[in-house]
Amino acid sequence: MEQKILKLSHRRFKLPDNEVILDIQPIISEDYSYYAITGNGNIIEINTNNESSNIVFSIDIEELDFDKNVSIIISSDRNIIAAFNTFGRSGLVIDLQMNRIMMRFGRDDYHYEQTIFPISFVNHDGQVFIMHGTLWNRLDIINPKTGELLTARVDPETSEVHYLDYFHGQLSVSPDQEWVVDNGWEWHPTGSVTTWNIKQWITSNEWESEDGASRKVIWWGKEDWNDPICWISNTQVGISGKYDISLFDEEDIKNHHKDSVFRIFDVNDGSIIKEFEINYGKLFFDIYLFCSSQDRGFLIYDLSNGNILFEDNTIRPMNYHSKSNEFIEIIDNEIIISKLI
Repeated sequence: MEQKILKLSHRRFKLPDNEVILDIQPIISEDYSYYAITGNGNIIEINTNNESSNIVFSIDIEELDFDKNVSIIISSDRNIIAAFNTFGRSGLVIDLQMNRIMMRFGRDDYHYEQTIFPISFVNHDGQVFIMHGTLWNRLDIINPKTGELLTARVDPETSEVHYLDYFHGQLSVSPDQEWVVDNGWEWHPTGSVTTWNIKQWITSNEWESEDGASRKVIWWGKEDWNDPICWISNTQVGISGKYDISLFDEEDIKNHHKDSVFRIFDVNDGSIIKEFEINYGKLFFDIYLFCSSQDRGFLIYDLSNGNILFEDNTIRPMNYHSKSNEFIEIIDNEIIISKLI
């Protein structure tokens, strides 16, 4: 079989001088289209094909702390954006069609700064819902248009059967919207990645996120949390991180990787599909496994064996658009667009 030669093309264009991008996310339904949030509180739409940008909404700077990390997520229909302090307690949901803030959300103050705010959009029965942290050990799903709580249940005390001794973290929903992966932690402290079925949670068991039949811990004993995650398929998820060797006996860790490792799990049963060493960095998957590392730049891995197929130490993309196959990096007010050819 002929070996493929991988190359990257690069181009760049500048945004207005007064706009500093804090986060940028692809509009997955449209080629070359992105929303970004700036330090001025502006939500801007960017088109990398015609190199245009325009403000679609402005947030009062008192709504969020723009001196700290700010993130956004975008609904699949592109009409709703959630903006929040990445490691903060609160955020807001913006209806771009009606040009208004449609709801505000928040979590309590118990060690909240340890995790990326647990929030994600969820599509169910043709509607867009929001799953987000409300307490340190509780998530809920809400209809942002009506305020309806889809996961109503009491708050269990420590003595009750459903009490969850777990700090929720970054949430990642599978491409088919069936599963969620929760990048949280628990006391030692140690990283503990969990997963459960979203549809069962909404339709069958309000306690599914606490102790439902589909909930399972897929990687316990990580050195840290907030580590990179990417979906490989509707049921396989890839996670990078390090083992916390202080939690294991010498016999247990003799075959464990000592550096960063990439592990693929099947969320149906929690089994490990594959494992290999990887450079630590943001992860994206689209035929190949892409890694954006502060140490080594941009790397492409062969998912079948973990071999490095390509490396470019001049770029460090912060996001990837799977429809237009673009990697995006922001330096000051300049956008660097890289594409695999």
